[in-house]
Parts: sequence; structure tokens; C-alpha cells
Amino acid sequence: MKYDKNRKFVGKMFDDISLSYDIMNHIMSGFQDLRWRKKAVKYLASLDNSYSNILDLAAGSGDFGKEFLKLDPEKMYSVDLSIGMLEINSGKISCKNNLQVKSDAESLPFRDNYFDLCGIGFGIRNFEHLDKCLIEINRVLIKSGRLVVIEMFKPSGKGIFDKSFKLYFEKIIPKIGNTISGSDYAYDYLFQSVDNFLSVDDFISMAERTGFKLEKKERNFSKVVYSVFFQKN
Repeated sequence: MKYDKNRKFVGKMFDDISLSYDIMNHIMSGFQDLRWRKKAVKYLASLDNSYSNILDLAAGSGDFGKEFLKLDPEKMYSVDLSIGMLEINSGKISCKNNLQVKSDAESLPFRDNYFDLCGIGFGIRNFEHLDKCLIEINRVLIKSGRLVVIEMFKPSGKGIFDKSFKLYFEKIIPKIGNTISGSDYAYDYLFQSVDNFLSVDDFISMAERTGFKLEKKERNFSKVVYSVFFQKN
């Protein structure tokens, strides 16, 4: 499969795997992805901030959004390219202050300086033009608004464990994921999306160039999964 982050391709792919997306996320992480989201929101809650308006970007099926509701927002917008994922999101978070919006991250349909918080869980590596997306996120955040990203970054390690993890993720996960989802390519794309992404430190550098300052970097698993917290300059 040719690696492609075109938004139409990515949207259709997530439509195709929407019904199996949650279970595969949990299998791949040993159900730790749920804990990582809870821990990130617990940290945000510990800060001296209110979060009246929250943007859950690349919201998918809503696992991060469910945690964001613990911050007691007046409104939360769940934004995603995939209608299939947003339909699951709507069923999972069926409350009046969670609004589903189909949009890509490069042209968000929101006014400047609106959101107190933007969260992205396991989605930012799929953004076609990452620098433009970060600039757009910065635009819709209030001054000193926060961005939290949980993601699988390109591994920087060269040890035996890192090589074994890459083999597992390149050869075994695609077979399991494609079988469960019924897709011929989605979980091959998943490996490629990580392998072609930035390291966590390169991502932080890009975010800082686009108007953010790093607050906290937390390693969740090996040198692959991190939670990264920023504040808008």
C-alpha cells in the first residue's frame, strides 16, 4: 500500500474501520490507552484553569471526549474527518453539550480565540500538513489556552526492545487489525503513519515554531507513546 495522508483517503479509511476502532486501540495498547487519557485529563484538572469550551480534534469515537467532560465544559466540539467515527462518538457521548462537527484540522470552522483547550488523542500523526494544522489550532485557542497531544511518535531508540516493538507493530498488528476490521490496508497504514511521523522532540520543536510553549512531556510507553502538554504563547 502506498502511504498517503490525503484527507479524503484518511476519512474513508476511518469510516471503514470505525466499528472495530475502539477494540483495536485497546488491544494494541493492552488497554493502557484508557489510562493515558484519564491521566492527561487529571493533570489538566490540577491546573488553575477553567475549560468552558473544549475542542476534541480528531475526536474519533470519543474516548478522549468522555474524559474531557470531567473538566465540566459548557461546550465540547468533537471534530473529525470521518462520519462513521462521529456517529459512534454521538452514541458514546450523548449529551447536549457535545457537538459533532465534520472538518479537517487545516480549516476549522470556529472563530479566533474561542477554545480554552484542544486535545488530540492518537490523531495528529494523520494530519496532512502538520505545521498548518498547528497554526490553525493556535488561532482558535484563547491566549494561554492549552493543547494536549497523546500520540505514537517515531521511535528514537535502537535497542533490542525497540527493534522487537517495530517488528511486532509492522508485521503482527497489521494482520490482527486488518482481520478484525475487515480492511485490506488500514493497519498497514497505521504502522506507516508512525514510521513516517516525527520523533517527539521534533514534534515539540515544530509546535514551538507555530506559537506554543512546552509545559510537560510525559512518556507513557517505551520511546513511542507520549503525552505532550503545551500552552499558547
